[in-house]
Parts: sequence; C-alpha cells; structure tokens
Amino acid sequence: MGKETLVKRIVSGVVFLVIVVGCLLHPFALLALTAFLAVALSYEFYRLTVPRGYRKEEILIMAALVVTPFLFYALPVRWLWLGLLPVVAAAICQLFDGAKEHAFVTEPYFPLVYILPMLLCLLRLSLVQEAFTWRLTLGLFAILWSCDIGAYCIGMLFGQRPNSRKLFPALSPKKSWIGVAGGTAFAFLAAWAVWALWGGEVLLLRHWLALALITSVFGVLGDLFESLIKRHAGVKDAGQLIPGHGGLLDRFDDALFVFPVATVYLITLQLIG
Repeated sequence: MGKETLVKRIVSGVVFLVIVVGCLLHPFALLALTAFLAVALSYEFYRLTVPRGYRKEEILIMAALVVTPFLFYALPVRWLWLGLLPVVAAAICQLFDGAKEHAFVTEPYFPLVYILPMLLCLLRLSLVQEAFTWRLTLGLFAILWSCDIGAYCIGMLFGQRPNSRKLFPALSPKKSWIGVAGGTAFAFLAAWAVWALWGGEVLLLRHWLALALITSVFGVLGDLFESLIKRHAGVKDAGQLIPGHGGLLDRFDDALFVFPVATVYLITLQLIG
C-alpha cells in the first residue's frame, strides 16, 4: 500500500468514525443514520446480487427497511405491521413481473434478514429502561472497530508470510488465523478499556468481555459472508463510498452479524430492559 493510499484510507476512516459516532449521540441522528444505512447497504447488496429486472421490488424493500426501524423506535409495537405493506407490494409486483430471465425470486427480500436485524438492534441497544443512551452502542462499536484494526494490522504484519495459515483462502486470500487472533486480542483490550472508562455503569466487565468474544467470532463470520457475496459478484469492494475502504457494506459487514447476536445475549440475560 502506497503512502498516498494509506493517507487517504486514514483520513476517510477518521471522517467515517466522526460521522457514525456523532449520529450515535442523539436519538434523531441515530434514526437518520439507520435510514441512510437501510438505503445504502441494501443498494450495495442489490448492486452485487440482484439483476435489473427487480428495480420496483428493490425500492419497496428499501422502503420497508427505512419504515420498520422508525415504527419500532417511534411508535408502539402494534404499529410494526405497517412495515409489511411495502413487502406485500413488492410481492405483488413480482407476480406481474414474472420470473423469466430473472434470478431466484427471493433475492430482493434477502436484506430483510441480512440488514434489517442490525438496524433494529442498533436502535434497541440505544434504549435501556426506555431511556436513550449512547454508551452501549458506542462501546460495542469501539470493540468492533478495535477488532477490525487489530485483525488488519496483525494480519498485514505477520499473516502474509509464506508459512502463515490462511482462514478461508478461497473467499479471502489475505485473511489469516494470526489476524483473527490479533483482532480478538484488540477486542478484549477495547472491552476492558470501555469498562474502565465508564466504571462499569453500563455493564460489568465480564459482560463487556463476552461482547468482545461475540464480536471476535461473529465479526469474522460476517466478514467472510460478505466476501462470499463479493466473490459471487466478482468484485473486490462492495462500493466506493469511503475512499480507501470501499463501500458501507465493507465497513458494516461484521456489524450485520455482531449486533443481532449481542442484542440476543443482552436481552436473554436481562441486562437491558
């Protein structure tokens, strides 16, 4: 990686972090962030997977991804059924479009199980005892980003040697087991730092460490799953929105898996009300 590329990657990464962190600090900004991610992530996914014959269906599913988090966050649960209306409309459109020369007919709906859970969990983790808080979401993102940085740095330093063992070379030839180990170490360090910074007011140390373990395992799975999608599409990056990093799907691939699992863990142990 050249110096100019490295500088571009660092600058764009810092800008990305500032924007995301800023949006986590206020409920309306967080809701705006989920709406933007709903459109941007699904657009990148469709660009990689779905043929052009399904444009109406794509727009309707994007609408469902935007509307459902808003209903979840702003209105009583009984109104969530309204989020199904764009999905039903998309199904009706497909009945008229038919399936001739199209890919498998369920592909336009995949963002409902791939992207929507993360959006809902991102909002759910910001509500503890029905009060808005940014510490839990920011803490989990800090662990997630630290894991990414550790995996990248350790993997580039030690994982590219001829005798280094690769994780899944058929999907991602640069990802190595030592990179995964480095990411895990950084995740646990970040979990300890978040706990020390906030004095355990949000979660006890053991729960932050559990979130670090969840991040280390499911973050890798999310990363590899996105690599599978890109390998199918024959591209290196999902998009070009973030210079030096690719698209938003490249930056949120691990979060798409981590946030739902982390939320299930926290709710199961009744750590968030």
